Amino acid sequence: MQRMLSRLRTTPLAAVARRAALVGSALAAACALGGFSTVASAAEAAAPYRLGYLVDGSGPQQTTIKPAYDAFRVYIDALNKRGGVNGRQVEILSRDVRSDTQRSLDAVQELSREKVIGLLGLAATNTHASVYTAARRANLPVLAGYPVNIPLVLPPARPGAFGVGQELSLAGTIGGHFARQVSPKGKSTVCVAFEVPGSILSCERINQQAKALGFEKATILTVPITQRDFRAIVDKIVAERPDVVTDCLGQGHVAALLPVLATSAYGGIFLSMDTGVDNATLRDATPAQSKLTVYSYGRFISGDDGSGAQVAALRDALKAAKVPELTSSWAGGWTLGRVVADALGRCTGECGPADFQKALEHVDIDAGGLTGTRIQLTQQDHYGPSAYRLYRFDNRTRAFAPVGDWLRISSAGRIGG
Repeated sequence: MQRMLSRLRTTPLAAVARRAALVGSALAAACALGGFSTVASAAEAAAPYRLGYLVDGSGPQQTTIKPAYDAFRVYIDALNKRGGVNGRQVEILSRDVRSDTQRSLDAVQELSREKVIGLLGLAATNTHASVYTAARRANLPVLAGYPVNIPLVLPPARPGAFGVGQELSLAGTIGGHFARQVSPKGKSTVCVAFEVPGSILSCERINQQAKALGFEKATILTVPITQRDFRAIVDKIVAERPDVVTDCLGQGHVAALLPVLATSAYGGIFLSMDTGVDNATLRDATPAQSKLTVYSYGRFISGDDGSGAQVAALRDALKAAKVPELTSSWAGGWTLGRVVADALGRCTGECGPADFQKALEHVDIDAGGLTGTRIQLTQQDHYGPSAYRLYRFDNRTRAFAPVGDWLRISSAGRIGG
């Protein structure tokens, strides 16, 4: 197995990560807001904080999952150039697990032997439960990042199970709420999922919430995780003629599904959950003459949306790295970097796995405009509140614009809580 993501096949964002030195000035202002100290004079002398990161870097979900890793590395690499945290560098040992459960379990064991103090990231949701179990046996806390998390991170808090990405049952509840918002008189909805637990769970929650809000019929259509031919799925959608089509898919799935749907006889609403899909995918897949109305929603900002200290710092980093557009993956990966830095800033002394877990249980940072609520983890709640925003695609201007304000949801599933 490849030992570092720098050895993976090159992608545009991987190249960005190698140019992280360009963003040091942008990160300076961000670090000042983070509540942790940097002591450059002692950085080389002190042992680094060592963390493992599991990512799909070359597997079926690489286009969905790896961009957030690249954004995380930009943040951490620039942080290290400024002296790290508490005078110590942050060392990331990355493993390409390709959304494969056995590869993920092997990586947990290998990283445990490498004496990491915690695990970050994670690949597709079919791997998550096994990773949490294996990591618990190894006494390693796991902080799942963007894009997707599973309900194990929700209260009641389980030892070592944390998340700061998009927990799929909550995202599904929000999706059902937005389905009613975009189709006030709608009666039917179809949700498209791929065959992993998290995707199906999210569609179930979308449909459950939609029915609670008055939809009479709600169907789920599933495809294998490697599926890229959606003609049969679109034929079923055209036959059913639902008022709203929702989804919980990866970037590659949406890039394959939407062009077929947008040029079909279906002329309803497509409400896409942003699980790292990004605006460009939706825009490029929707012809100007399409009858389809396209919406997107997610936990983090994308495109031209957002204002605040962290938004400004991230945009400066993107400009320095010559990245053309802010995506939710960049906002999510950047946020994971800030959460890790905040926790490490609280983890003085030797900082072993138990210490890192305790530090994670005190994370409380201002999102700086990257999402609609603070990032807060506690001893009782390893996920915290989250907020989602709805965007509508204007086919004439070819741009996305926010619809309304952020919609907050508690980790217990209470909308507005």
